[in-house]
Formats: sequence, C-alpha cells, structure tokens
Amino acid sequence: MLVECPKCSRRHEVARSDGDATVACPCGEGLKVLAWLSYRRIFSDRGRMACPSCGREYDLSKFRVDTQVACGCGSLILVKSGPAAPKARGRRKTDQSERLHDVELHGLVDTARLIHSATHDLDKLLAMVIRIAGETLDAEGATIALRDKEGGLVFRFVVTEGHAAKLKSLRLAKGEGIVGECVAKRVALIVNSPREDARFSRKADDESGFLTRSILCVPLTVEDACIGALELVNKKSAAGFTRHDLALAEAVADQIAVAIQNALLSQEALKAERLAAIGEAVAGVAHCIKNMLNGLNGGMYLLKSSIKKSGADVPDRSIGMVDRNLELLKGLVMDMLTYAKDRQPEYEERDFNELVQSVVDLMLAKAAERGLALRYMPEAGLGKAEFDGQGVYRCVLNLVGNALDACEGREAAEVEVRTRRADDDAVAVEVADQGCGMDEATRKSLFRAFFSTKGSKGTGLGLSVTQKIIREHGGKIEVDSAVGQGTTFTITLPRRRPAPANVTRKG
Repeated sequence: MLVECPKCSRRHEVARSDGDATVACPCGEGLKVLAWLSYRRIFSDRGRMACPSCGREYDLSKFRVDTQVACGCGSLILVKSGPAAPKARGRRKTDQSERLHDVELHGLVDTARLIHSATHDLDKLLAMVIRIAGETLDAEGATIALRDKEGGLVFRFVVTEGHAAKLKSLRLAKGEGIVGECVAKRVALIVNSPREDARFSRKADDESGFLTRSILCVPLTVEDACIGALELVNKKSAAGFTRHDLALAEAVADQIAVAIQNALLSQEALKAERLAAIGEAVAGVAHCIKNMLNGLNGGMYLLKSSIKKSGADVPDRSIGMVDRNLELLKGLVMDMLTYAKDRQPEYEERDFNELVQSVVDLMLAKAAERGLALRYMPEAGLGKAEFDGQGVYRCVLNLVGNALDACEGREAAEVEVRTRRADDDAVAVEVADQGCGMDEATRKSLFRAFFSTKGSKGTGLGLSVTQKIIREHGGKIEVDSAVGQGTTFTITLPRRRPAPANVTRKG
C-alpha cells in the first residue's frame, strides 16, 4: 500500500504489518503507518476526494486502479478509478456488484488475518472484529455478545458511533432477545422487522438511544461449543438483510470465533505462566521468612527467660502483642508455602472428635474476648480416621476463626462446631455462625486466591489453602450462606486414605 507525504506529496510504498510504524520522508516529515487490520476501508471512484475522517484532500486521478492509499488518520482509501480506467457508462449495476464483491473479499481476508495475528488483547481484537464485520456486511452496527458463566450474554463492543461505552456493559439473561435465542439454539436468524417480533429485547435501544430496524444474528461456535454471537444491526439498504448476507456472515463468524478462542487461550496461558512464576517467588520468600521466624521465636524465648530471672516489671500486654503478631506472621507464611507447593498429606490415624475439640479449646478465649458463644457438639462414637492431622487442624482452625470474625459486632451471636458421620466411609465437620452472611458474588469468589472481605486484616489465602488441603485428601468443602442469616461451612473427608494409583487390590 502507498503512503503520501502531506508536505511534499512524495509517495512511499510500505508493507502491511501487524504493528504501527513511522516512515521518514526525505523532506523531513514523519509519516505514521498504522497496523494493517486497524484501518477503516473506504472505496472511492472519484478523481478527487477528502478523507471522511480527517478531511485531507487526495487527487486519486494520479493513482492506478486498485491502489491502496493509507491515510495517517486510519482510513484506507481503495482507488476504484484512475488514468488507465476506461469510462464506463450504463454499467452502474455491474460496477456496484464488483464493488460489493471487493468489500466482501477484503472482509473475509481481514478476518482470516486476525486468526494468525499476534493480537492477544481481547478488547483490541473485538474492536477490530466488529469494525470489519460491519463494513463487510454494510451494516450500521455490529456487536459481539459473549456468553458468561451463567449462560447469559454480555455485549462487549458495538461499532455504531457514540454507543460503544453504553452497550459494553449491557447484559441479557440466558435465552433473552433475538441474540439470546440465536445462542441458545445455535441457529442464525434474520429479522427485518424486529419491533414486530415477540423475541426482540429493547434493552440495547433503551440503553443507547439507537433505533433497531433489522437484525442479522449468527452464533460463534468453536469445537462444538457456542461462545456467543455476532449481531449485525440495520442493513443500510432498504430491503434489509438477505440470505446472501447470512451466508457471508456465517463465513465471517466462523473465523471470528476462532480468533476470539485463540486470544482467550493465549490469555489463559499467559496467566498460568505468571501464576507459576509468582508461586515460585512466593515459595522462596516464604521459606526465607520462615527461617527468620524461627530466629525470632528463639529470641522471644530467651527474652522471656531473662525478664523472668531479672524480675523486671514488663507488662504482659506488650509481650502478648509480640507473641500474637508472630503467630499471625507464622500462619501467613505457612499458608503461602502450602498454597505455592504441591504436597501429599502426611496421613496418621487420629480421633477426629479430639482434633476438632483441640481447635475449639484454643478459640474459646478469642470468642470470650468478643462476647460470643462458641459451642462444640460432637457426634458420639465417631472414632478414628486417617488424615493429615496438622493440615486438617489448620483447616478447621481457619473456619472457626472466620466464623468468629463474621459474628463480630452482632449481639448474642453464636458459633456452633459439629462433627458427624457423612456416611460409612466419611466424616464431616460443620462450622455454623450467625454472622453477616454472604451474597452470591462473594460466594463465587470465596475460594479464589487473595480474595478477602476483611480488608487489611485478611490475606485472602486462608480459604484457598483450606480448599487445597481438603482436595489433597480427596474430600470436599461446601458453603451455605445468606446475607444477614449467617454461614455454614462443611468439610467432608474420607475415613481412609485413598489407595495408591499403581496398586491393585486383591479380592
């Protein structure tokens, strides 16, 4: 493609590229060349024209037919007439057909390029995708709607001027609207009179002030999974969308779906690499801090012994403050080490009720300080089970501590700890509080690393580590909560350790 210097009119031929670049003109002017896929294509058969985006004047009669002129503002002018072009009379319909085929061909080529491009930024990719789709199908608007975890649709981008920011936050429930039916049934739909269609949702129009006159909707499918839909709005011709548009949209949508999937996979791979690097760094730092803590604990022991021998009057409160913070720091370091490293439980046979009792006994003082009742109700005769005593102890301790924190500030609130048989081969412990409870959004994020509702008081690792330890045992942790009504966590553990994978039992 060509770039024309606005200062000296010198032309420079530049190669298409996936990134922005600058061409230095001999006159001293720096010419900006954008990434190939970011250009907005404009077909022109006039001798002179002004760029519709920046107003710069171009004498297109000096360019050969099919020359591509890249304007620095982001418009790509495709010259459809020139000095060598014969004057055509009475062929307006044919010329229009040829122009249409050029647009469609360029659209298909550009979407194919997206699949192999180095663009891993999903927002940037979607912005390019819908611009190409809108131009290719001659529509006023083009929207990408992607499925969320609940099966509903989130509108990511729209090309209509002035409405992108509003529709970016729009969400439709599962099966809602014409686009919802398109995704739910995985079927392409043409609706040229949407306001007369019972399936039509007015949310988008109400949010943006846009008036929808026609809709073409195509599902985005990858490996037999529907990830969303491409929606074209308002065909510029009065006849509305046609079967030809549908076939073209399906071809474009197939490529768009692959491009989106590639971007998502790249993001997940990059996130996994970052988490792995963070995990290694966290494990190294935690190990160093653990060694320092051993020294601090030894120093505290010597300090206490010296104070006791000297008979010095040192307030117990100050010593207790140091001890508590050392314990908190020790717990944080152990959580970091446990979360960052894969480990196998160190199984031992222990009385399950006794282990839970030891946790409750430890937390009674904390409950009393806050004016809360902490009750333990074990099931009699529960017997012994095989588990990692230290790991399960930390899990129960974390749940009881969280329950007491959730009840803070609530008068006459109670925390109950119950053990029971889950079945013949499993035991369970329940920690129920009458605290503030949790909403749905909090429950969904509960076991995510570094998520915390305690602000600076929480590390966000406690429940992640608890879940990890329980899963390493082959058990499960469940939560039942309602805002203002309290929360119940249930840990279920197999009574016996799982048999090694390479061992075949005889019998």
